[in-house]
Amino acid sequence: MSRQGAKAAAQLIWSLNEAGVDVATYHDSHIYQAANNSDMMDLFKVIILAQQAYDESDKKSKRTKASWDDRFNAIENGNQKPEKVPHMPNWVKRVDGAYVLDEHRTKVLNEIFDLYINGVGIHRIVTILNERGEPSWTSIYHKRNVNGWFYSYIYRLLTKRTVLGEYVTSDGRILATDFYPQAVTAEKFNLAQAALGMRKGNQKRTGTNRNRNLLSQLVVCSECGGGAHFNHTTDTVQKYTKVSGEVVNYRRKTYRKMRCDRARRKHNCDNQTILNYDVIEKTVLDELLPLLVDKPTNNRAANELSEKIAELARLKDANQSRLDNLIDAVADGGSKALVQRIEKLEADMERQAAEIDEWQKQLAIELAQPSNDDDIALVDSLRDELISDDDEIRTYTRGRVNIALRRLLHRIDILPNDTFRIWSNENAWWLFDDAGTLLEGEQTLAAQSAHQIFPLVL
Repeated sequence: MSRQGAKAAAQLIWSLNEAGVDVATYHDSHIYQAANNSDMMDLFKVIILAQQAYDESDKKSKRTKASWDDRFNAIENGNQKPEKVPHMPNWVKRVDGAYVLDEHRTKVLNEIFDLYINGVGIHRIVTILNERGEPSWTSIYHKRNVNGWFYSYIYRLLTKRTVLGEYVTSDGRILATDFYPQAVTAEKFNLAQAALGMRKGNQKRTGTNRNRNLLSQLVVCSECGGGAHFNHTTDTVQKYTKVSGEVVNYRRKTYRKMRCDRARRKHNCDNQTILNYDVIEKTVLDELLPLLVDKPTNNRAANELSEKIAELARLKDANQSRLDNLIDAVADGGSKALVQRIEKLEADMERQAAEIDEWQKQLAIELAQPSNDDDIALVDSLRDELISDDDEIRTYTRGRVNIALRRLLHRIDILPNDTFRIWSNENAWWLFDDAGTLLEGEQTLAAQSAHQIFPLVL
């Protein structure tokens, strides 16, 4: 209440009194009684004391802020590494006044990054660490220490730039790039950010057959643009009791199908094509990937970011020239209007510098991703493990391959005439029938509009 000011504090106490509630203040052991409406001293006292408390709280807040501002300025200027640093990384310890990496925790940290980059989800990483009894990094004095590892903490580790050695304030300002020893390489960090951008967060997979769909988040409906539903049934026995009481066992076959999820739910789509999932997977692995070998990689996102950075740098340089001219004019006795123009230019340049910095980070993430040939080689080397009898090996491998395929392919369309189209990028595609037979070789949009592509009528 001391931070609210005299008026707000007095109104709060009076409103509680009006509701029949007595209010006691701890610092002076005074009770403002609801039944006492005529004591003028109480009225003045609450206002005076509330203002004094507010002033004292404001002074403490300003002193604390000034203290941290001094520390932050020292960090930014590289002058010192203060003893007390809020939220020091749990993989860093202080030895003889210097920050050093904890060897074991740094190893675990890199393992977390490696697992995620290779397709293992955060929920699964949490399970792996807890199952093997890996001690959590939460303080022993914290009540969550007994809970082991949890999702939100792993997510923070994957996204905090502190792993690169940077000191970042709570509002995202980077004060130093080498304040702490670097625990994770920039390349690995950027790969993790790219993987985070490709995956849907907070999706927990359960059961023994995880990652069955190797084409997750790649297959869509060509008609409505919605995602595809993956249906997997296992070789099980279903019991049925006849009216006579006779029990009959029916064996259900194992099959895996893909179809438009909206059409399946009869929601704004009438694409009735149902494809054999195994045919699509085999076509991608056996027929399409060999066609992509040695094809030049065109990272459109990286190219667009490079163009944005170059254009913004040009505008910033132009503003710098204008600023230099205005400063010269002010030195010769410029007007107040010139000073205002200088302030506006400086603000624009600061904004442009921040945007350039952000786009450069995004560009680094894009450039850190493997080339097409690297991804194809990875998929080829893991073919045997994709069908391993060991559930852990199969799950881990299929997760890695799914991430690689999502980098290699743009999307897979389910067409309404029992065919599917595989796009390697936004401009090139191949058409296959429901048996995986190639109907049309590589087609491009160079000579035709995307709106002119229609399903092949058989």
